[in-house]
Amino acid sequence: MIKGHVNEFMEPVVSIVLRGKTRMTVSAVIDTGFNEYLSVPARLLKRLGWNRIGIETYELASGEKMESDTYLGIVIFGGKRRQVVAVAGSPSEVLIGTRLLDGMELRINFVSGRVAIENASR
Repeated sequence: MIKGHVNEFMEPVVSIVLRGKTRMTVSAVIDTGFNEYLSVPARLLKRLGWNRIGIETYELASGEKMESDTYLGIVIFGGKRRQVVAVAGSPSEVLIGTRLLDGMELRINFVSGRVAIENASR
């Protein structure tokens, strides 16, 4: 089980390990409106040395279309090593999208401030 917390901005946050030239554990915001695996700041992508694989066009909640470089990398999430595609995103935070949560159950308790993610039985 992955455990996290709700931060002062009412965002669910958990830790994730990014692997590349270096290994880094970072706090990541779970964004259920983001349908990809990860959004990672460009400065971290550079430090990790993840391979750029293309450009993706996606639509924000506002309807605005955005283009972003995409990268192939490795994460450790829930104790499992996974290959993911990440978009170069916000300069300040890592976002976990719903594709990384596929097959998992996400529970957010805003009263207690607890976040839990575990494998779901199908």
